[in-house]
Amino acid sequence: MYLWYIGLELHNMESLRRRLLLFLLGISATFLQAQSLERQRTIDSLKHRLATVQSDTAKIYAMVDLAKAHETIDSAKTFSYAFNALAKSQNISFTQGIMNARVAIGSAYMDYYEIEKAEKELKTAIKLGDALIKIDSSRRTLKQRMRAYFNLGVNYSYKGDYNKQIEYSQLVIPMAEYLKEYGFLANLYTNLGIVHENLGDSKSAYDSYQISGRLQEKYGKDTNIIFDKLSFAQVLYELDSIPEMVAPLNIAKKYLDKNPKDPDWQLYHTQKGLYYAGLAEYKKAIAEFDKAKEVIQKLKLYGYLNLLNQRYAVVYERMGDYKMAGDYIGKYLDYKLEINDYQGAFQGHYKRSQFYAADGNYKSAYFDLLTAVDIYDSLEIQENLKSITELELKYDTSEKEKEILLLKNERNETALSLEKKKSQAYLLGGISSILLLLLFGGYYFYNQRLRKARKKERQQEAEVLLLKQEQQNKVFSAMIEGQEKERKRLAIDLHDGLGGRLSGISMNLSKLDTDEPKKYPKKQLQKVMKDLDDSLTELRMIARNMMPETLVKFGLQAALKDYCSSMTGSDTKVTLQFYGTDKGIGINQQVTMYRVIQELINNAVKHAQASEVLVQYMREGDSVDITVEDNGTGFNKNEELAHNNSGMGLSNLQTRVAYLKGNIDFESEENEGTTVNVHLNINAA
Repeated sequence: MYLWYIGLELHNMESLRRRLLLFLLGISATFLQAQSLERQRTIDSLKHRLATVQSDTAKIYAMVDLAKAHETIDSAKTFSYAFNALAKSQNISFTQGIMNARVAIGSAYMDYYEIEKAEKELKTAIKLGDALIKIDSSRRTLKQRMRAYFNLGVNYSYKGDYNKQIEYSQLVIPMAEYLKEYGFLANLYTNLGIVHENLGDSKSAYDSYQISGRLQEKYGKDTNIIFDKLSFAQVLYELDSIPEMVAPLNIAKKYLDKNPKDPDWQLYHTQKGLYYAGLAEYKKAIAEFDKAKEVIQKLKLYGYLNLLNQRYAVVYERMGDYKMAGDYIGKYLDYKLEINDYQGAFQGHYKRSQFYAADGNYKSAYFDLLTAVDIYDSLEIQENLKSITELELKYDTSEKEKEILLLKNERNETALSLEKKKSQAYLLGGISSILLLLLFGGYYFYNQRLRKARKKERQQEAEVLLLKQEQQNKVFSAMIEGQEKERKRLAIDLHDGLGGRLSGISMNLSKLDTDEPKKYPKKQLQKVMKDLDDSLTELRMIARNMMPETLVKFGLQAALKDYCSSMTGSDTKVTLQFYGTDKGIGINQQVTMYRVIQELINNAVKHAQASEVLVQYMREGDSVDITVEDNGTGFNKNEELAHNNSGMGLSNLQTRVAYLKGNIDFESEENEGTTVNVHLNINAA
């Protein structure tokens, strides 16, 4: 597995853990430079307040704040101010002061990694805070209680109990939301993302970074935003969402560009290298790792160099350059041996043996594997010795001699077992070499199957895309067909209606010319004028149907009002109820909505012989709901939709609504009328 090293390194690198702790407490990466001056000003101000305030409670608050201000820089003063605040609070039975002081003491113990003492103080503070908020829900009380819960969760992470840390973080979230501490909340979600990532739960880490990203960009400091985005990029890499890494990397770079000397440039180049590795652009990945290495060496951030060496090894392994991969794992191994990290040394020897075997260097692979076995056996012995020591501490003095004798025998047996294992290791090494070859063969076939599966997945994605394109083509075809039907109807109206009237007028005028009347033909001319007026009226109706002038000039509401009035007659009443506004809706969208409503009214009047039609338009924000209800003959919904009845224009209606990215629903029964509901989202269309 390519990410075999990540969780281990995040726990073993002391410098990274300290940096993460500072991040969790909301302190920026420029802590060593800008923070010292700001903190000193704060301390001087608090000292002045302590010297000038008169009341005991005010002095207690000042001492607690001074204890907090000295955290991580002067633990002696932190304890001094915190214990003085506790004593003074107990003397006057000031519950909030006791709680605040115990939070400060617990936090100070965390700086010394005295986990059990910190846990005891913080749990006492939480108990006091839970009781206190029932009578005092001031902001200060709520913030100190929230701090106690949060620090206790971090303290559990020192014990390796990350599930407990997640549990307490979930309790802190609603507290921070209530207090509107959004900057703190952003850091908390970033922390949750890191914890989930270390637990191997990349999906939960992704969800946490989605929330932290939004909060950090709005409320976070630049350095916190950078750290959050680069951590998120790591999770996307683990989820194999390589293209999605571009967005957080670009955001991080935007903030990094403000400070060319920012130490997080090394992390940016490292994550950019992983991005290229995920795209199989290995030369670019190596180039980015080289840039990260330059930053590390320039700023002397040597703690990060070991993690970078592992990533070099991963990329060279993917490139098939097992010699270079082995060289970089060798550097990783040297560092682990230097700091006496035998767990890491075991992993280094074992991984390098795989690289040697893949490169055909079976002799070196064999000796590395033997060394890994020896280290593993030694680790087992150390665990046994640790268990022996723990047992010795548990028994009383009267029982110790027996127990120690028994444990010494176990030690001797363990030592003999070790010698035996060493003698067996050579045989095991030969067998392991054969197994390694089999494993690599299995890995090769597994990788081939994985490639085939990914190829099949890409083919399926292409098929889905093709189906989407076909669906879009069908929609556009249906719209074109609808337009052709509209043109055909318009041609019929012009030919049969307006054309017939104009022909009649022409004949009447010709007759007048032929008859040559002796007196003024008043009646004949009046008839011609009436025919001309009717023709103009019909022409206006046809033009209105093509593109309502009212809609273009005055908007959808005016056009619908005009059309509903024109459709109201002696036998039919069309009522419009318009709630909301049509402002901000594009003209193409308004025209399509108009056509939908026009078609529904025509269906109700012409096909359903309705005497009453109610049209409702309701808009709330980006949501538009249209309802057209009539008391006509109705129809069988399933039958009409199954036969795609062109007379009712249901297919054309569905096509227009689909163009607007909306949905349409018909409710109708024969002889019971019809109700049509259309829901649209303006931004989606």
